[in-house]
Amino acid sequence: MAARASEDLHRRQIQAFKAENGAGPGQGGIPGDFKINAFEAVRRTVFIPDRSRILAVHGNQYTAERRDGQCLFRPVKEFFLSRIFFKKTLNKQELVIVLKNFTYLPVSLRKYHLKKENSMAKLKEASILRPIIKVIEEKCVNCHRCIAACPAKMCNDGSGNCVDHHSDLCIGCGECITACSHGARIGIDDFDQFMADLKKGTDVVAIVAPAAAASFEGKYLALNGYLKSIGVKAVFDVSLGAEMTVRSYLDYMKKAKPKTVIAQPCPTLVSFIEMYRPQLIPYLAPADSPMLHIMKMIRHFYPKYKDHKIAAISPCYSKRREFDATGIGDYNVTFNSLEQYMTKAGIDVTGYPATEYDNPEAERAVAFSSPGGLMRTVMRYDKNATSWTRKIEGPAEVYHYLAHLADAIERGSAPVFRLIDCLNCSMGCNGGPGTGNRKKHLDDVEILVEKRNLEAQNRYWSKNSIRRSFLQRKLEKILDKYWEPGLYSRTYTDRSAFFKRMVINPTQEEINAVFVKMHKNSEEDIFNCGACGYKHCEQMAVAIVNGLNKPENCVHFVEFERNMVMETEAKKKLNHVYDRTLSELGKNLDGISSLSENINSTANYVLSSSDLIREMVESTREIHNTLEQNAESVLKLNESSQEGKNRLHHIAQLIEDVVTQSNALIAACSTIGDIADQTSILGMNAAIEAAHAGEAVGRGFAVVASEIRKLADNSGRQAVEIQNSLERIKGIIDNSKESSVKAEQQFNNIVELINAVKNEELRINSAMQGQSSNGSQVISSLNEINKLIIRIRDDSSSLRKSGEGIVQDISSLKQM
Repeated sequence: MAARASEDLHRRQIQAFKAENGAGPGQGGIPGDFKINAFEAVRRTVFIPDRSRILAVHGNQYTAERRDGQCLFRPVKEFFLSRIFFKKTLNKQELVIVLKNFTYLPVSLRKYHLKKENSMAKLKEASILRPIIKVIEEKCVNCHRCIAACPAKMCNDGSGNCVDHHSDLCIGCGECITACSHGARIGIDDFDQFMADLKKGTDVVAIVAPAAAASFEGKYLALNGYLKSIGVKAVFDVSLGAEMTVRSYLDYMKKAKPKTVIAQPCPTLVSFIEMYRPQLIPYLAPADSPMLHIMKMIRHFYPKYKDHKIAAISPCYSKRREFDATGIGDYNVTFNSLEQYMTKAGIDVTGYPATEYDNPEAERAVAFSSPGGLMRTVMRYDKNATSWTRKIEGPAEVYHYLAHLADAIERGSAPVFRLIDCLNCSMGCNGGPGTGNRKKHLDDVEILVEKRNLEAQNRYWSKNSIRRSFLQRKLEKILDKYWEPGLYSRTYTDRSAFFKRMVINPTQEEINAVFVKMHKNSEEDIFNCGACGYKHCEQMAVAIVNGLNKPENCVHFVEFERNMVMETEAKKKLNHVYDRTLSELGKNLDGISSLSENINSTANYVLSSSDLIREMVESTREIHNTLEQNAESVLKLNESSQEGKNRLHHIAQLIEDVVTQSNALIAACSTIGDIADQTSILGMNAAIEAAHAGEAVGRGFAVVASEIRKLADNSGRQAVEIQNSLERIKGIIDNSKESSVKAEQQFNNIVELINAVKNEELRINSAMQGQSSNGSQVISSLNEINKLIIRIRDDSSSLRKSGEGIVQDISSLKQM
């Protein structure tokens, strides 16, 4: 299904290309090919389907095949490409079309003043470097750490979904392997072929770099035993080759007297100079590296190993480049591969016997793998070597130094030193990319090499000056035995032609055009942040021009694009907000107008209420004054009622006395009646006596008796009338007494009611006093409310005007 989908996509791309460019089947003589006008192509972006055959209108064509990262160019009639560069020379102009998987970059045009007949020969000569770095695409996350770590930069292709690698532009420093935390880059050596040939019985001898002492924790002699146990016929120490290298350097410097000599034991630095700074080639030491010295020594001075293949047990992947350039050396086997194999197989190197090398022992050159090892070896011949030798190592320093050295020499400010002891790795070869030492502490690594260095120097040193002189002569005799003038000479190749053809040096206009595509429109947009992996934005632009990267890998571009997307989304949302805001503001303005009207009505109501409340407060004050007067009257009434009560009580007491006296009068009347009755009886008796007495005496007595009887009768009648009157008076007094008691009780009730009225009056008076005070406060508050309402009315009017202005502004914003 995936293959069918890919074919369908390919077919659709071809159809789209034909529709755009007017090309059809059969054009150019091959069905399905595309005929492209080169000069038309440079004026616009050309999109070409992946893996399509391209036939140019001109006859000078070249094809390229991708073989493990290696580019092979040859003339053919058709051009079949997949992720490679198409180059064509047209009237001293070079057309570069960069094709990628389904993504193609603009065509660039650049003038070259090179002879046509020599350009392809140089290109072919320069593009023979075998790959030593492998990219595992499925592990690459396109983080660009490899580009950041790479001194060459342009050997990396970050234009796709992963960072690819151009072997022909790679110097082999291995920094990208260390930088990649995802395991997407690994080094390539010859370990598998080495082991396979040993199993087949191939005759092999090994040369071991002095850095083995650091990588195998001082068990470098046990490593010799292991190598011989798996079939290696002999093991040689590269340290002796380092001793001879110093001899070759000094011999050259003595005879040729050059301005300066750049040491070349590091093949990575040699590749850098050959590819990127060929003007320094004359200053490279024209002598072999320690490994090539020992290889040539084996071939020349060990006839029995003349036809044996040679395996270099090394700390560096780029040694393979040196072997290819010189034609000497069959296997580059790194320490890493050996250690990984032994770990996986459960092999402990310490279980093998310590086996001496098959060549004579070296002296201090055993520390050649450490920074300054060359200088320290030269010091055996000249103790003042530090004064004329520059020691420099590490990518942060050495490439900057070498990149500008030629210009400094041309200006006359360099060379300062006659010998430049330089290495790619900051820990020297002890921390090469083919070792596991890069993450270790420097002292933990070098202490093992220094221990061997002291042991080696002790073998050629003695406190006895005669003995010491003898040992030194012994060492020189060994070097004389294996050293011949011209045997270890080395020449170098200018490989810059391939770089010049692979990488366009764009004009400032082209760089500015790329900056525009990257949304870098001003100096403020040139961040030089290094997030893309390049040192500065211009270097990134050069890579994009050459199809080695894309704007999408620029942080500023991504941020700008994201902001554009966000801005687009924001505009949509803003338009929605504008519409809603305008609608809501319209409603709000209507509400504000209504509110303003309501506020005016409220203000009027408050003003009228204020007047009514003011009148009510005044009435309350008048009531309060009336109540105060009433309170005084009630107090007086209370006093009068109290006095009346007292007087009524006194009357009741008088009535009580009258009752008592009446009762006494009634009793007296009864007595009078009794007296009258007796008087009447006495009168009767007197009459009787008068009758008895006769007429003369009795007549007078009878008269008296008659008068007495009359008096008694009158007295009796009067007594009866008095008694009846007294009884009536007594009844009246009794009624008065009862009435006075009731009146007294009612008066008591009146007094109590008056007291209650007085108390209520006092409370009402107090309440009215408080109400009067509160009324004043209410009036004051109403005045403030009135002022506030007037202010709100004014503000609502301003708010309405402001809202109308906002509506106009939002409407104008929406139109922008």
